[in-house]
Amino acid sequence: MKKTRFAFVLLAAILMNYEGAHAQKLAPKSAPVTIAPDLTKLNIEKILQQLQTTNVQPSAEETSPLQVVAAFLQLSPGQVSELGQLLQARQTTLVPLFQTAQTLIQQLGNLLNSGGTPAQVGTLVIQIHALQQQMAQAQQSFLSQFVTTLNADQQQRLQAVQIAAQLQPILPAFQPIFLF
Repeated sequence: MKKTRFAFVLLAAILMNYEGAHAQKLAPKSAPVTIAPDLTKLNIEKILQQLQTTNVQPSAEETSPLQVVAAFLQLSPGQVSELGQLLQARQTTLVPLFQTAQTLIQQLGNLLNSGGTPAQVGTLVIQIHALQQQMAQAQQSFLSQFVTTLNADQQQRLQAVQIAAQLQPILPAFQPIFLF
């Protein structure tokens, strides 16, 4: 349960850092939409700090994020178990990548402050970008595998959440003029 909660917090942090709203036309009976967050805008230090300070044992009154997701998507016990396994596998992949990226970002900062050569800076930037691509690939793989476990109704619910996450940054503009 500790690892599952940790992985879910990681997923939530990744999804919360996804920026931008894109207009989408939902085609009837189209293939499931899986959205990979833009990991180039992630604050790796902030995510790792959140993961380290997360309360891994919810109190009796608290509901775990996994329970909320399972209830909203109406997941069966088997699907919840499979989601937990997918989350653990993703965590096993992402945590070392995040830690390596954090180290490289610190090295880049030190290099920039000490007047490193453009070649040294470029090398670190390329390495950081490659790690971001690996993180995005791991997240996309996780989402694809998870979506295949869902039935059509559950996929529609997940798509609604993904669209809501994209729209969240623009909602404050609609509120003052009472458009919802």
